[in-house]
Amino acid sequence: MKAILKPIFEFLIGGFTLFDNVIYNYIALGIIGALAFAFAFRFVGFLYDVGAIESREAGSLLHWTIRLIAFLVLFITTYAVIWLVRFFISNPIWFWIIVGVIVAGIVVLVIVLVKKRADENK
Repeated sequence: MKAILKPIFEFLIGGFTLFDNVIYNYIALGIIGALAFAFAFRFVGFLYDVGAIESREAGSLLHWTIRLIAFLVLFITTYAVIWLVRFFISNPIWFWIIVGVIVAGIVVLVIVLVKKRADENK
């Protein structure tokens, strides 16, 4: 089963990139892949322990499916964090001042409305 599922897994994730630098990309994808493997291995082991699965084929199929899902979740999360960091770095300070003033205004407005509602209920 591994001979069939491993090439499919590698084909599906083969085009994923996080960085322009090839070395950084291999390191990041290697870490994500190792985490996905560990999660899938432990989860399938747990399923064997509780008797939910018994056959080797079912365990292999579940392992590769869970591993792919875990890899995708970790990859998307990492991609989102990298995108946010790049977004924060690429915008000038005046942008963050405007965002801060808007957030502070919203916080003050919420506090005033909550206090007004509390005074009306007395």
